[in-house]
Amino acid sequence: MLLEAIGALASLDLGWFVHIATQNLFITFALLATFYMFLEGQNFVVGSIVIFITFFAFFDFEKILGIPFFTGKFLVIYYATKLAVLAIAETNEFLKKKLLFLSEVQFYGAFVVSLLFFR
Repeated sequence: MLLEAIGALASLDLGWFVHIATQNLFITFALLATFYMFLEGQNFVVGSIVIFITFFAFFDFEKILGIPFFTGKFLVIYYATKLAVLAIAETNEFLKKKLLFLSEVQFYGAFVVSLLFFR
């Protein structure tokens, strides 16, 4: 989906984005509300774009690699490391300002660990 979004953006096909957003309005607004709470209302637009890019990347990685993300071993690795990374980051003032970035790096790190050691 990320590659499709990049293609639609490159061709200025704004109808594609409208179609994705209105395809299921509840999920769109539920995700935006979750992002707003997660980001505490700060840098909401930029944060939402970064999170949506990661969300779309999930679907592309699944298609390309044939690895389901929302089942089994990947979720155990993802959530266990998510708790550890965010607990450490919230106690450090410098890292607390970079929670969104750390969350993204943690996802890709969990992905690599899952591919290398638990395939």
